[in-house]
Amino acid sequence: MNKETINPIFKAIRELRLNATLASVVYLLLGVVLVVAPTTSKNLLCTLVGVVVLIYGAFNLLAFLLDRDFGGLSIELIIGIAAASFGVFSLLNPGFLMDFLIIVLGLAIAVASAGSLKRALNLRAFGYGYWWISLLVAAATLIVALTFVFCPEVYGALLMQIIGIILIIEAIGDLLTLRRLSHIARDSGYTIR
Repeated sequence: MNKETINPIFKAIRELRLNATLASVVYLLLGVVLVVAPTTSKNLLCTLVGVVVLIYGAFNLLAFLLDRDFGGLSIELIIGIAAASFGVFSLLNPGFLMDFLIIVLGLAIAVASAGSLKRALNLRAFGYGYWWISLLVAAATLIVALTFVFCPEVYGALLMQIIGIILIIEAIGDLLTLRRLSHIARDSGYTIR
């Protein structure tokens, strides 16, 4: 008798393997698209976010208008106007959202780098011999962070490519893991088709 018919878990394993393989292939394709066409991907992402936020704002406005007879909450009106405005602005300026997120990230890194600069100078005051290494790393990080803030357009496409590379690596790793698990199962005498 076949081991596959004895143990019903093989059906679940087969479906899991199929789903994991499909997800890995999708990640791989998405990663390649992000690496090859980062600007188009960035614009598409910003457009999708703009549409989603606009729809969310429109639903809040609609909820406010429909509930006016029942004392509709004015917070729905405020959220609806703010979300719809942000969505429209993002749609009219496709790179705005990505640049905004990069600037916020740059500011956060700059604040952390300033703290690192202070710690490096404290190390010097305490007589630590290699304080200058910490100072150089903090200064380099601060410079990168300031370019995030003042030149966000430089990193928009690069950020998409980095995400794409991460997706490609993740997908290849998952596919290799699935292949290795299949070999282990086959070597153990189990056949999962």
